Amino acid sequence: MASLSELDPELVPWANQLVGEASARGYSPRVTSTVRTHGEQARLYRRFVAGTWPYPVAPPGQSAHEYGWAFDMVTEPFDALAELGALWESWGGTYGGSRDRVHFELPGASASSETSSPDTETSSLLRPQAH
Repeated sequence: MASLSELDPELVPWANQLVGEASARGYSPRVTSTVRTHGEQARLYRRFVAGTWPYPVAPPGQSAHEYGWAFDMVTEPFDALAELGALWESWGGTYGGSRDRVHFELPGASASSETSSPDTETSSLLRPQAH
């Protein structure tokens, strides 16, 4: 299992909160990807282009994962991801939706990663949702 502690420090508490919420709802969450090296991103991208990887993958250098701004998570049942994605968005985050159902990121992270360096700032998630 990938470690949420490797993510950007701003994202860590929110990612932990989402995983905790998924567990509390009985969805058996498993974080499958957090920070990726350029080489890991390149390998995944090649697999995606070849049709052997089921989820969308950004080209190397353009992935929010390379900057620690995104994580992927699966749940049991898998369909629970839509509910968790809606929750994530209510907190201000960006969810991959039907195109990339396992992907959660800081707002603006994908756009920033396409044109930036790891020092670029993204928008803050800091909008707690009252329960």
